[in-house]
Amino acid sequence: MQRPLILKIFYVVIFAALIIGLAVYLYLNLISADSNVGENGDAKYLDFGGTHGRRQVILKMNGKDGEIGLVKSLTRSCSSKISGFEKSGKIDSLINLGENFNVIEISGLVGAHSENRQYFYLDSNSCPKPIGFVKNGNRAYNIYSDQPSFSMLDFNVDGWQDIGVEQRNYDANPILDGIREIYLYSPNSKEFVYQRLENYKQEEVCPTCNIEIK
Repeated sequence: MQRPLILKIFYVVIFAALIIGLAVYLYLNLISADSNVGENGDAKYLDFGGTHGRRQVILKMNGKDGEIGLVKSLTRSCSSKISGFEKSGKIDSLINLGENFNVIEISGLVGAHSENRQYFYLDSNSCPKPIGFVKNGNRAYNIYSDQPSFSMLDFNVDGWQDIGVEQRNYDANPILDGIREIYLYSPNSKEFVYQRLENYKQEEVCPTCNIEIK
């Protein structure tokens, strides 16, 4: 009597393991096969380090709107809405803004030549939260450039990466002359705050721009 019972338990365990394995396989492949991800969106594994670790990030698009989601487990995930894109977007990378504070960079084309970008950090529950851009009391959650060109640089030398959003200067020579809007990152409020406008020449290359974690 004892031997058949052990065999039954063994078969039940094997069967349960196969079911779980199949569920994981189907779950991951259904995400990869999602048309909103494969054609218009994106999916990547990113290593946030610290308590968040390596996570799967999923970008789904539906017209100009969409959402960025993070898979926490087989049955749990959380997401945040995005907007301002034109039907498609992609997950660029993780960017270290300072003190190992890593943010997700998302980009997508806007019009023929412009590019839109948004940034997200993970809160204490490992859920993506948008980083705002504040200018003259107004807050937006995306920023765009008609170059397109963005400079990630510590403009005020406080140990945190800021962002310079670069546009063509149509009042001068748009091929050579540009205008750069400087947004300084505030770690306390977790937002980029507009500081100043400056002119620059297109041939001037910033050697420390676009600092990324591969």
